[in-house]
Amino acid sequence: MIASVQLNENQCKAASWNDGPLLVLAGPGSGKTEGLTMRMARVIEASEHTSALALTFTTKAAAEMRQRLDRLLGRHADRAHLCTFHSFAGDVLRQHGSHLGLRPDFSLLTLDEDRIAVLEDVIENLGDAREAIPTDRKNLLNFVDQLFAESYACGAESSGTAHRPEWVPRLHQLYCDALVAGNRLDFGSMLYFARRLLAEKPGVARVVRLGWTHVCVDEFQDTNRAQYDLLRLIAPGRRHNLFVVADDDQIIYQWNGASPERLQDLRRDYDLTTVQLPECYRCPTPIVTLANRLIVHNTRRTPGKLPITSRHDASTPHAIVRYEVLASPEDEAAFLAKDITNRGLSAAECVVLGRTARIVNGVATALRQAGFDAYLARRKSEFESPAARVLLEALRLANARHDRDILRRLCFAWEALAGAPIDPDAVAAAAALVGGDFLRMWADAAAERLSGRAADALARIKTDLVDALAFPAIVEWFVDQGWQSWNGEEDFGLTEEEAGTWKMLHGEIEPEYGRTLPLNAYLLQLDLASKNPRPGNDALRCMTVHAAKGLGFQHVYLIGMAQDVFPSFHALRSGAQSRQVEEERRSCFVAITRVEETLTVTRSRCYYGRPKAPSQFLGEMGLDADT
Repeated sequence: MIASVQLNENQCKAASWNDGPLLVLAGPGSGKTEGLTMRMARVIEASEHTSALALTFTTKAAAEMRQRLDRLLGRHADRAHLCTFHSFAGDVLRQHGSHLGLRPDFSLLTLDEDRIAVLEDVIENLGDAREAIPTDRKNLLNFVDQLFAESYACGAESSGTAHRPEWVPRLHQLYCDALVAGNRLDFGSMLYFARRLLAEKPGVARVVRLGWTHVCVDEFQDTNRAQYDLLRLIAPGRRHNLFVVADDDQIIYQWNGASPERLQDLRRDYDLTTVQLPECYRCPTPIVTLANRLIVHNTRRTPGKLPITSRHDASTPHAIVRYEVLASPEDEAAFLAKDITNRGLSAAECVVLGRTARIVNGVATALRQAGFDAYLARRKSEFESPAARVLLEALRLANARHDRDILRRLCFAWEALAGAPIDPDAVAAAAALVGGDFLRMWADAAAERLSGRAADALARIKTDLVDALAFPAIVEWFVDQGWQSWNGEEDFGLTEEEAGTWKMLHGEIEPEYGRTLPLNAYLLQLDLASKNPRPGNDALRCMTVHAAKGLGFQHVYLIGMAQDVFPSFHALRSGAQSRQVEEERRSCFVAITRVEETLTVTRSRCYYGRPKAPSQFLGEMGLDADT
């Protein structure tokens, strides 16, 4: 029996929806996740023939939805799968990717340097066209990512730009071919190949669709073209059981392909019914008033969109909204430190939000100097400490025992941990004579140069990965303090934090996939997750508005509210009514609707050595922009 959850009238409409496509326009703090999981729980409990797929944008969101769903049902729901778009694409390719030449043990390229190495090899094969290729490889990599996000199909034209240089189709094709040949993918290509597979192999598409009677998408407004095209292949019918939660006022990822046009596509492709959730349980009434005043200046909104209303009972001894003007960025940072202390706030109750990483990083540095544990939220693709790197590369080599690049990284990580260099070319040559098992030959080479502090590490790797494949056992032993015996007497920096992060990620993966998850699938889920540690108990979180999306904080400090900063100079250059300015306004909307108790808005009279006027958003919200 589903556990009782109190829902309002609009949430009940969404949660009780049965068949056909439904769009839930959900404002910030409206309880949309509770309604979505309640609906999933209800349809699963109603029929043993029901199965539900829920697609999200972060592993953390998927894990939280899983916890809620299991709590509602009072058990683990085996007929529900909650995952990110990339995770779903990876699962499909692991099971059916052989149709495109991919083996199930494909690995994921998470480092730009590895992807650039693939690009360099591709460029060498372009012949005369090489001269026209931009020399900035990092920007070229970003361009490739843009092609993937646009669902580019190797033509001269695409949805993003009317015309592409002549070398683009061949570069894109050769890059994709190189990934398949190396049995490797990157984040963008996962969606590309999954879409190709379902589009080109109707039999595979039918099998995939048969697995899910109901499909749900959270934060739909963040989808790019590639994700939407994949969704259309999973749920192709105009009356498909598609349950979509979105808010067009929170589209802030246009740089990654998100667009207001995606909701237009949804309405065009499906016979939608719409339910609105305007009630906000997070923000006090003064915050909701600011948000409504601000967002009405955007013209590209859903017609008939209701203003958000507060269902929050404000009970704070502090002023709910404040606005401060400082002389310089240094004074702005000093004000934050002094104000948090003077108000008697716990740092863990507060967050500092800014439009860009540059402005947030500067304030975080100043806050550390003032004695705060300033935590910067950023995505980290790989572990950094030698102990964690050794285990992760050993797991990867156990999954792909003939991969020279993984072998090379394992040798480098082992040297950092054990102080003993191992020549990867020598290991590969020796392995070729005895069956080609790089991991076993590496372990033999490591044993010949074994130092005392690494003996325990090597013993566990040989027992659990070389002679067997007991990867859950070695991971769980490692994260449950086993890493300490790998450290020796030297300080390897972030090992304790990273072990805790790995333990957290392991705890999120196992409940969704179970202990029978194959190693290649486990590594894929781990590679898709950020390795950034969680903030400490007394940390003052500092993050960009984009990083704060989906979160709530008791006390929000929104900094840098100056013209040319927020909104940015680049957005303003495109015109006062441009899409760029509207996205910046949505970002400001997102920032202020993170507030659970109080909002403090600050600006400096100058940034980057130049005087700056108050942000136009201040006046639009009704704050005193002329102070």
